[in-house]
Amino acid sequence: MEFRLLGAVQAWTDAGPVELGPARQQTVLAALLVDANSPVTVEQLVDRVWGERPPPRATHTLYSYVSRLRRLLPETINRGPGGGYVLTADASRIDVHRFRRLLGQAGEAEDEARAVALFQEALALWRAEPFAGADTPWFNAVRETLRKERWAAELDCTDRRLRLGQHAELLSALAERSTLHRLDERLAAQYMLALYRCGRQADALAHYRSVRGVLAGELGIDPGQDLRRLHQDILDGGAELGTPAARAAVTPPPAWVVQSQLPPAPPDFAGRDDLVDHLAELLASPAAVPVVVSGSPGVGKSALAVHLGHRLRPVFPDGQWYVRLLGTTERPRDPAEVLSGLLRACGLDADAVPETLDDRAAAFRSRVADRRVLLILDDAAGAEQVRPLLPGTAGVSVLVTSRPDLRGLTASHGAHPVPLAVLEQAEAHDLLAGVLGEQRVAAEPQAAARLAELCARLPLALRIAAANLAARPGTSLAAYAQELTEGSRRLTRLSIAGDRQAAVRTAFEHSHAALAKGTARLFALLGLHPGPDFTAEAAGALAGVPESEAEHLLDELATAGLVQRTATDRFQFHDLLRLYAQELAEADPDRETAWERLCAWYLATADAATAFGYVGSVQLPRPRRESARFADRHQALAWLEGERAHLVAVITRAAESGPYPTAWQLADQLRPYFYRRRHLAEWEAAMTAGLRAAQGQGEVLAQAAMHHGFFLMRQHAGRVQDALVSVHLALDGYRSAGFTIGVGTILTNLALHYGQRGQMRHALGWQEQSIAIARSHGGAISLGRGLNTAGLIHAYLGEFDRAVELTTEAIEACLEGGHESLTISPRINRALALHALGRYEEALADGTEALRLCEDHQQRPSVAGAHEVLARIHRDCGRTDLAGTHAELALQRARETADAANEADCLITLADLHRLNGRLDTATSDLREALHITRRCDFRHQQAEAHIGLAHVHRDLGDAPLATDHAELALAIARELELLPTERRALAVLGAVGWVAGDVQERARR
Repeated sequence: MEFRLLGAVQAWTDAGPVELGPARQQTVLAALLVDANSPVTVEQLVDRVWGERPPPRATHTLYSYVSRLRRLLPETINRGPGGGYVLTADASRIDVHRFRRLLGQAGEAEDEARAVALFQEALALWRAEPFAGADTPWFNAVRETLRKERWAAELDCTDRRLRLGQHAELLSALAERSTLHRLDERLAAQYMLALYRCGRQADALAHYRSVRGVLAGELGIDPGQDLRRLHQDILDGGAELGTPAARAAVTPPPAWVVQSQLPPAPPDFAGRDDLVDHLAELLASPAAVPVVVSGSPGVGKSALAVHLGHRLRPVFPDGQWYVRLLGTTERPRDPAEVLSGLLRACGLDADAVPETLDDRAAAFRSRVADRRVLLILDDAAGAEQVRPLLPGTAGVSVLVTSRPDLRGLTASHGAHPVPLAVLEQAEAHDLLAGVLGEQRVAAEPQAAARLAELCARLPLALRIAAANLAARPGTSLAAYAQELTEGSRRLTRLSIAGDRQAAVRTAFEHSHAALAKGTARLFALLGLHPGPDFTAEAAGALAGVPESEAEHLLDELATAGLVQRTATDRFQFHDLLRLYAQELAEADPDRETAWERLCAWYLATADAATAFGYVGSVQLPRPRRESARFADRHQALAWLEGERAHLVAVITRAAESGPYPTAWQLADQLRPYFYRRRHLAEWEAAMTAGLRAAQGQGEVLAQAAMHHGFFLMRQHAGRVQDALVSVHLALDGYRSAGFTIGVGTILTNLALHYGQRGQMRHALGWQEQSIAIARSHGGAISLGRGLNTAGLIHAYLGEFDRAVELTTEAIEACLEGGHESLTISPRINRALALHALGRYEEALADGTEALRLCEDHQQRPSVAGAHEVLARIHRDCGRTDLAGTHAELALQRARETADAANEADCLITLADLHRLNGRLDTATSDLREALHITRRCDFRHQQAEAHIGLAHVHRDLGDAPLATDHAELALAIARELELLPTERRALAVLGAVGWVAGDVQERARR
C-alpha cells in the first residue's frame, strides 16, 4: 500500500489506484496518515477534518467515513487504545514521512554528493500543495510546516551544491527564487555567491544593494552579519570565494562531556505507575519521538519528568540534560541562549559557539548525533521555543513539560501528547502517606480521602497540605480538612508561610498572568458557573460573546492548562481552579450582569428544548420567544440530559442570591421533563429551591406552581397524604391568584389521585369540572389530559364505549395542538377499553403505536404501560410467549422509573401469564408483591385485581377456601367502589369454586 499527501490525497495497492471517495472522506484519511502508526482520537479527527465549527452530527459522519475507508483499505485502519483510530502502514511508503526521513538522512550524510542526491529525492516527492482541498486550522498549520521544511531543504541542498561547485547550474533557479523571496538573506547569500563565482561580481554587489533596500524599506532593518560579511568578502575579492574551498583538514571535534543535570528525584513520588511505564518505553525506544506532558498548574508535570529521568539514567549513558525553560514566567528563556548553554555543557568551547539560532541548532544536532542522551525541557512556553532545541537523530530522547499542550509539535515533529490529569484517590492516599507516614494516614482514612478531594487530588496542593501537617504533628487530618472546607480560605491555607513558590495560588497566578485580556476575563467569569462543567455556548452567555469566540477563548484556556476539554466536548476545571476563578470573579464589575446573562440563557434554551414533547398542561405565564435553537427532539433531549445537573445548580443559586424569578420559572418549565424522564432527585431539588425563592418573594402563583410539582412527584412516589396536602395548596394558590387554567389542571390531578384510590365517582366529578374549564379557556393540552383521565375512569367503571369516545377526543385534541407525544397515554387507555370490548386488533394497533411514540419521543414513563397493555392483548389472543415478553419488559421499565402503580399492574399481568403456564409459585410471589405495593400506596382498585389473581391461583392449586377468601375480598372492594368489571371477575372466580349466594347469578348476568 502506498500513499501520497504532497498534492491530492492518493492511495495505491498492487492492483492500482484506489478511489477514495468524496473530498471530506479523503481529508479523514489524510488526518490519519499524518500520524500513521499512532492513535488519533475521535475528537482530534473531528477537529482536524471540520475545524472550529463541526456540523451537529460530525462524530456520526466521521464514523461513516472511517467505515468506508476501512472497506477500501482493508486491515489498514483499526481501533486505537482508549478509542479513536490507528492507521498502520510502512512509513517509507507515505510520501510525507518518506520526505522527512530522506531529509534526516541528507542532513547526516558527510558526503556532499550523497547528501545532494537525498535532498533531491526528497524534494522530487512534491507534486503540489499538500492535502489539496483541505482547509481547516489543523491542516493549514501542518501544510505551513511542510512548506517551511521544503524551503529549508531547498536551501540546504543549494548549500551542498555550491560546495560541490555547481554554481553555474544553480544560477537560473536562484535568480527565480530571489524574485519570489526578496527578504530571505540566506537565499540572497547563495545567489550572490553563485554570481560572484560565475564572474559577475558587479551583479552580486548590485543584488546586495537591492536586498538591503528591500529590508530597510519593508522591515526597517539592515542585513544580518553573515550577509554583510559576504558582501565585504566580495568587495575584497576574497580568493576563498572564487572556487569551492578544498575540504579543510579535519580538526578533531571537542571531547564529549557527559552531563547528569537532573534535580533530586522527588522522594514521595506516588502513583501514575502505568503512565510511567508507558512513557519510559516511549523514551527508551531507539526511534523515540518527542513526548509532551501537558496539564494544569500543580498537576505534577515536573515531578513526573524528573522521576522518569532518574529511572532512565542507565538507558542514556551519554547524559541526562535538564533545562528549565521558564515558560510560565514573564521572560521565558531564549532558545538561542539555551542552545549556547547545551553546546558548552557537552564540551564545545565558548568561542566556537555559533552566533545565530539556526547555526547553534545545527551545531547542537551535530554534537548529539549518534549519542544516547535524554533531554528534559521543563516548563516550555510554546512550540516555537522548543523546535530549535530538538535533535535531528533518534538516539536523543526529548521529554517536554508544558502547561500548553504544544499541539504544534505534534503537527511538525510527530510529538506524542500526554495530557496529565489529577491523581486517582488511591494515588493521593499514597502521596500523603509518603510524606506523613502510612500509620498517620491509615489512622484517619475518611479524613485522608476528604483532604485529597479538598486538594482536588492536585499533587502540588497535596504536598503543601502534607508539609503543613508534618509541621503540626498534633493536628489531626480531620481538623486540617475542616480548616480547608471554608472555600474562601482554602487557597490561602494551601501555602507554606514564607515560601511564595510553595503556594497553589502562585502556580495559578503564573498561568493567569500570561493570558490575553479577553481570555483572562472569561476564566474569571467561569467561576460564576455553578455546574460541574460547561459548554462554549454557556461560556459565551457568561461573557456576552458569540459561541465561536467563546470556543476560541476556551481553547486558549485549555492550551494554558486552566481548563480541560472533556470527551464530550465540554470544558471543566478542578475545584481549586474553580475557587481561584471565583476569587477573580468577585473583583469583576460585570459579574452580576454576567450571572444574569447566564440565567437568561439557561431559561431561554430550556424553553426551546422543552418545546419538543415536554410541555405541561399548565405552566406559569411569562413572555417566551420562538427559537430554532434545536433541529429536532433528539437534539433537544440531548441538551436537557447533558445540562440536567447545571439546570438544578442554576435554580439553586438563583434561589439563594437571585435573580429569584429564574428559580421558580426554570423549575416550573422543567417540571414535565423531570416527570416524564423520572429524574426524581433533581426534580425535588429544583422544586424545593423554587418554592423557597417564591416564598421569600411572596409570589403566590409561583408557590402554587411549585406545590403542583410536589404533588405530581409525591403522587408518583406513593406518598399519598403528602401528595394530597400539596395538591390542595396548589389549588388554593391558583384560585387565589385567579389562574383558572391552573385550577382546571389541579382538578384533573385530584381526579387522578382519587381514581388511583378507587373513588371513581368522586374522581369523575373533579374531572368533569376540569374538562369544562379546559373547553372554556381553549387549553389543548389541559383538555386532552382531562379527556384522557375521564376516559380511564369510565373504563374502570365498565363504561368502555364512553371510554373509547373520550380517549379518542383526547388524542384529537393533542394532535390539533401539535403535541404528538401527549397522545401516548390516551392511546394506551383507549387500548385498554378496546381490549375490554373484545376489539383486539384495534387495541393492538393503539398499543403498538403508543410504544412507537414512546421510543420516538423517548418518553420513559409510558413505556411500561404500553408493554403491559400489549401483554394483556397478546395473552387473550393466545400468544402467551409474546405476551410474556411484553410483560417482562413492562415490569423492568416500571421498576426503572420507580412507578408504583405501573409496577403493580405489571406484576398482576405477569402473574396471570405465569399461572396460565403452570408456574403457580412464581405467580403467587408476583401477586403478593403487587398486593404489598397496592396496600402501601392505597391503590384500592389494584388491590382487588391482586386478590382476584390470588383467587385464581389458589383455585388452580385446589385450595377452594383460600380462593374464596381472596375473591370475597375483591368483591367487597369492587362493590364499595362500584367497579363493575372487577365485580364481574370476582363473581366469576367465586362461581368457579362453588360459592353460592342469593344474588350471585344475577350479578354475574349484570
